[in-house]
Amino acid sequence: MNLKVSLGGTVMKKALSIGALILLFLVSFVLFLFLTFPYEVLKEQVAAELSQQTGYQVRIGDLSPRLPLGLEADNVQVAAPTGGAQVTLKSLTADVSVLSFLVGNLATDITVKAGSGQIDASLRFGMVDLARGVTVPNHVRLTSKNYPLEDAVAFGLSVAANAPGANPMVAPLLSAIGITGFLNGSMDFKLDAKNVAQSTGQAEITLSKAVLKLSNPALGLQDQTLKRALIKAKVENGSVVFDKGSGIVSDELELLTAGRIMLKPTPSASLLDLKVICRLHNGLKDKFGFVMDAMTGNATNDGQITMQVRGPMGQPSVTTF
Repeated sequence: MNLKVSLGGTVMKKALSIGALILLFLVSFVLFLFLTFPYEVLKEQVAAELSQQTGYQVRIGDLSPRLPLGLEADNVQVAAPTGGAQVTLKSLTADVSVLSFLVGNLATDITVKAGSGQIDASLRFGMVDLARGVTVPNHVRLTSKNYPLEDAVAFGLSVAANAPGANPMVAPLLSAIGITGFLNGSMDFKLDAKNVAQSTGQAEITLSKAVLKLSNPALGLQDQTLKRALIKAKVENGSVVFDKGSGIVSDELELLTAGRIMLKPTPSASLLDLKVICRLHNGLKDKFGFVMDAMTGNATNDGQITMQVRGPMGQPSVTTF
């Protein structure tokens, strides 16, 4: 009997040793492939595919692996189709958490660096939810520290000004303005796709040292130092509710936002019920008051326009008055 037990224990130890060696070999082999993969070729393919799919000109200076499982792209440049405005990222990294994967979650951490600032984003998905076709992350976290705004805003305004449906009266104005300053703040949302009423979270994003650039010769106006530039919201009862203090305020401009986004399991189906109020004063009113009148069809709005945005996020309707 003792001999049988001894032989059984020996066989078990050998099986465990062989299993450990096989596992070590597989891990080493995957790690070898990960580290020796031709990332130079992959870089060109990714840039070409992104350019084709988005219509923007995407260039990647360098692409390399990050341990234990991630990628890092340096000197990423994204230019508008017109060849004008461009965004340059010092680096962009993406990491997948192996530990989270082992407990049934897909966790991705992304860091974007530009200038002396950076944005950190974290997305968590349930593997079971993904298998069921639910693409809404169950946890979204973002923090920004001194992320420079100038290039990103110029790029966004350039794209908006050259969009197919751009208002011909507004497009030249979009090309002539800009914003400098830094993005700071955080947002942290825990989302429940099965029961959106259980979702919780809050966000508070500010623009520091921000200036609305209006001194373009085509405008002939003074730059506007922003006294307040805040987006503040919280999730309650299945809706993202914007704080009444959210908006941008300077001496001659007020751009205020209020309302809510009613969350749905499919993001594009989430319902918008937002109101955006724009008021102009002094020089801005004298210069652009007629634009407000043209957009509303009302010459008595006294430099104010209100936009009511309602309907599904994928195709909302906008009413101006």
